[in-house]
Amino acid sequence: MPFFDNEGVKIYYEVEGEGPPVVLIHGFAASLEGNWKGTNWVKVLKDKYKVILLDCRGHGKSDKPVDPKQYGAHMTDDIIKLLDHLSIKKANFFGYSMGSRLTMELLLSNQELFISAILGGYALQFPGEKEIAAAEKRRRDWIEALTAKDVDSLKNPEALRFIRTISFYKDFNLQNLEALAAVLKTSFQIEGDLAKINAERKETLKKVNVPVMTVVGSDDFIPGDKTLVAQIVPDACHFQIQGKDHINVVPDPKFHMVVKAFLDYVNKN
Repeated sequence: MPFFDNEGVKIYYEVEGEGPPVVLIHGFAASLEGNWKGTNWVKVLKDKYKVILLDCRGHGKSDKPVDPKQYGAHMTDDIIKLLDHLSIKKANFFGYSMGSRLTMELLLSNQELFISAILGGYALQFPGEKEIAAAEKRRRDWIEALTAKDVDSLKNPEALRFIRTISFYKDFNLQNLEALAAVLKTSFQIEGDLAKINAERKETLKKVNVPVMTVVGSDDFIPGDKTLVAQIVPDACHFQIQGKDHINVVPDPKFHMVVKAFLDYVNKN
């Protein structure tokens, strides 16, 4: 099985097909198998594209450190190192949920790597104190769920709902809950002047010069404005899949269709 090493952490990856490269980055508590292969994404794309899939650290078949210091910026660095490992200079990036957040961070810091960016299950936020507090509570609830010794003993309804949701994932048996909790301990953390950080982030988004598409289900629960990326980024578009939520939108043929059309358009030359 193909792995590459990033400072002692082994990252599992797969490559299928030929053509312009498309890097697929899965969601939290998922893996390349459940997020992409079991939902027909590889089958849809590999006839025209070199599909590059990885299990993010802490997930799937990759190493699962339990030290929170092994996550954060290391997760985007793994993606950069994978491209280097495969001698790929530029690629299309397609993230879902957590994978979209990682894609956005890469877009803002390493735009030179991008042919295009697709953000699935993602909503942009310029959070204030209220949004930060809500995200922090959500993070605490999820960590409580992941670190509970017995799910039946959980009294927190949000924690219980979260652990029951991810336990339905096809590849849940591949996960290490302590490692997933470590991933969350480095998430949703913003330090410093919020107004200044938000203003700088917005200005950076206005300077993005590659095609960007966002796609969400109409019933997705994610907080934030789902159309905001398309409003700010100059060459961006937004699609909504009616009647679908954060989970059941992933295998939807309409999702496949709009992504394939977008990739075909931006890679036609």
